[in-house]
Amino acid sequence: ASATHQASSAFPTESRLPTFCQEQAGKPRRQDANGYPEKDGSRGKRGCTVKAHPRLGKLRQCSADPFSFLPADICAFCHKTVGAREPTVEAMRKQYHADCFTCRTCQRLLAGQRYYQRDGRPTCDACYQATLEKCAKCRGLITERIVRALGKGYHPGCFSCAACGRAIGAESFAVDEQDEVYCVADFYRKYAVVCSACQQPIVPHEDKDTYKIECLGRSFHESCYRCESCGTPLSPEPTENGCYPLDDHLLCKSCHVRRRNESSC
Repeated sequence: ASATHQASSAFPTESRLPTFCQEQAGKPRRQDANGYPEKDGSRGKRGCTVKAHPRLGKLRQCSADPFSFLPADICAFCHKTVGAREPTVEAMRKQYHADCFTCRTCQRLLAGQRYYQRDGRPTCDACYQATLEKCAKCRGLITERIVRALGKGYHPGCFSCAACGRAIGAESFAVDEQDEVYCVADFYRKYAVVCSACQQPIVPHEDKDTYKIECLGRSFHESCYRCESCGTPLSPEPTENGCYPLDDHLLCKSCHVRRRNESSC
């Protein structure tokens, strides 16, 4: 995942206030290099507390002076000491030398610039844009959400029905022979076979099986496949209850026999 940020401008660490609060009137409290009250009596010269910093060894900090320098830190990139007067950048919850906080692709300085975080590494805007996928429909860069379908990437709004223009999102969709994308309803309205009896498209339903019955070169809904004379439902199987066509008409067995007898008289 990528995130965009604004890097702080480079500034000397000495311009920042110390981590501990300004002393109140009265006897000043002595603190160690981490900002905690001094627990032992070790003292440096001129009222300064000398403590061993957990990473850098001994540091000297004057607890009575609210404008004392912060303890030196470690650059998250080069892992070298950041001097108290060196320009620094605070970004991604870490501290860097200003010259070390650069785009990891083109090495452009990022202090005061917009940058993106990719896999924990700062990337300038230009290099980040170059990595983005283009929408298969509009060819614009996809900077936020992406819809993947048919082996391609789309803006959510670009992956839409070719007929009604509605964004398809996570819904089912269909593709015609020209690779045009349709919502299911519009695809069947355009391409589904029409029932010869009711003149409505024969479309599948998600909650049950749908069958198309073909007879005499025509197509029918299962429920519309009936005897044209008496309306009896016909079986698609070649049984006694199946269709017995006569003169291009769909008939049940009894109606077929009756009409043949009538025509022979």
